[in-house]
Parts: sequence; C-alpha cells; structure tokens
Amino acid sequence: MSRKYYLVDTENVGDRWFDIPRKIRKKDRIVTFYTDHHSKHLEKYLIKQVHNPKILWLECATGNNALDYQLMGVLSYLIAKHPKASFCIYSNDKGYQAAVDFWTSRGIKVCQKGFEVPKKKKAKKEKAKKKKEVLPASSREKMVEKGNMTEEQYVTEIARSVPVSDLGSWYHALTAILGQERGRDWYLKIRDDAKIRVAFSKHYKGDKDSRGVNLVATVLKRHDLDVANAEDAYRIIQSHNPKNIKAIKADFDKKFGKNPPQGYYKALRPLFRVIKGK
Repeated sequence: MSRKYYLVDTENVGDRWFDIPRKIRKKDRIVTFYTDHHSKHLEKYLIKQVHNPKILWLECATGNNALDYQLMGVLSYLIAKHPKASFCIYSNDKGYQAAVDFWTSRGIKVCQKGFEVPKKKKAKKEKAKKKKEVLPASSREKMVEKGNMTEEQYVTEIARSVPVSDLGSWYHALTAILGQERGRDWYLKIRDDAKIRVAFSKHYKGDKDSRGVNLVATVLKRHDLDVANAEDAYRIIQSHNPKNIKAIKADFDKKFGKNPPQGYYKALRPLFRVIKGK
C-alpha cells in the first residue's frame, strides 16, 4: 500500500491530535502546521517527538487564514510529488472541503477528519433565548472569572483594540489572553458568525495609540500585573522592531525590573506584532 500523509491544522484542532502517531503505520507521515503562538503542550510534545521520523514540523507565518493557505500549498506539493499516495487533513475547519472535493474529483485520495466537541443538552427555553443573544448560550455557560472580569468582558476589550476584519490578530489575542483552548473556541465562534463580528465591530473606536494601550492593559489585567504601566509597556514595544525581542526584553527589565521574573515581557511577548500594528 502507498504511503499516507496526515496534515494537521494545529491552529484549529490544538493538541487533540497527539495520539495519531502511535496509531498510524511506520511508513506513513504526519505534517504538523503550527505558528509561534503554539500552546505550551505542543512545545513539550515537539521536544519529545522532534526525532520521530513519522512527524514533520512546519512553522507557519501568522495572519488571517495564513496557516490554511500554507497547508493547502504543501498539500498541492505533496500531491504533485506523490500522486499515488493518500492524504488526510485533520481539522474541523469546513473551509478545506472545497479543496478535498477538487482533488477527489481528479482521482487523488484526499479526505478530512476532525475531532468531535461534546455538546451539552439544552432546554427548549435556552434554545429560544439563544436566537436573541449575540453570543451563544454555550459560551455563556462556559464563562469563568479571570481576575474580576469574565471571558466575554475580555473579548469585548479585545474588540476595542482589534478590528474584526483582522481575524489573524484576533486569534493571537484570544489565545494569549484566554489560553489556547478557550481562545480557539471563541475564535471559531467569532470567525463563523457574522452577527457576532458585527456586534463586536461597534466597540472598535479611538486612535491607534489608545487602542494599543487598551490591548496592553487587557493583557496586564489578565496576568494580574499593574495596568497603570500599560502605556509605558506599549511605548517600549512601539520603539522596537517586534522581531528584536532581546532589545524589548532589556527595556522591559530596565523599566519594570524582574519582579515578577519577566512578568511584563512574558505576558506581552505573544502579542508584540499585534500590538505594534494597532
């Protein structure tokens, strides 16, 4: 039998694919697509599996649907190079279906698999109420307090700083502030529901600096750091190329010290590019 390639969209399925390597044949290969905003679990898994010949790790550029496009490019390359092989995309993103149909109609064995997310049963009254709410009832049920703000309040603060047209930045902001799993859940709801995007777009106001300071303050709030330092932290980030993380860290240490150790730098590091662009 020919080799099978598994292309994993970690931006969509997160860490739920970790069992795949032990289930596939020795000759098969997994191509893992991830960004520099990956979860801590993925980083630990990568360290353990870095020498596993079954897995190829591909770090992708970030941006609106950027990982999706890069995955499709690699898929096309592999099909051209190995037309007799079979391919499987691991993602819950329905946007891949058109590409799957395209290649299947041309005799290439391509499929897509996802990971089921357990659904909670809701009463009829809750379903009726859901139609009137901007956010799904399931999201409201899952809200937890972070500091003295709810998840919805954090998402609203992100909306004040990031335009809903920039979904790539939304993904990074959500996962940096709410964590990989909850951030991704919110991202998918916002991405797939135009009504939610319209509702949040109304919060996007002010000039670039005020939006940037607000985003920094939101991150600091989430990490129990002094929000009064938000403007100073924002100015430091704006004064450097976001790729020059050593210089940014040095300025953070000089301004805020190392108590808590790398607190401001560590909290804001995943959003340097987003903050710089606001």
